[in-house]
Amino acid sequence: MKPEIKKEYQILRYSNAELEFLNNTFAEKQELMILIRKFLHQGELTENEKNLFATFNPDLLKILGKTYLPEIDLTTPIGQIVDLWSNIDTKNKDVDGAWLEMAARQVLVNYVKGRFQAIADQKFDSEPKLKDLEFSKSKTKEQNFIDMSARNSIIQHIDFQTGQLWILAGQRRESLKELQARLFRNSGK
Repeated sequence: MKPEIKKEYQILRYSNAELEFLNNTFAEKQELMILIRKFLHQGELTENEKNLFATFNPDLLKILGKTYLPEIDLTTPIGQIVDLWSNIDTKNKDVDGAWLEMAARQVLVNYVKGRFQAIADQKFDSEPKLKDLEFSKSKTKEQNFIDMSARNSIIQHIDFQTGQLWILAGQRRESLKELQARLFRNSGK
């Protein structure tokens, strides 16, 4: 007897329900995406902005985590298994070069985890501070390299993933009822 093979396959790391949730949450709300990016970059938030984070749905936090802090998920479609460690270049570098890249990546991972913990704790502050990862003559060359590599990777990672969410959210989709109402309104013109 042959094992039964599931015939419906996802083509993205995100389920249809997650994509619909993203659409309902972010479509035509670029300011919300910018606020999330601002928070993740440790930008100064107003009290109203902080209060908005307190109202975040757990489903939204789960999708944001899946986006900014992905973990290996073996149910993911083929070719889409990823975590924050999967693109470390260990083949084209010597051990010292790869070690520096891994040390910088650990800073990135700790940074993103800290930002999500800040949402959970409603504290809005976390370590390391992005500004502390900038060049400083008081640090060793090695530490400056690690911190600056991590800083640049954090900025690029957050901005790229925010862009991905924006693309996945797409334009606002109308429900059948909304579509019918709009067509009915437009038919009298």
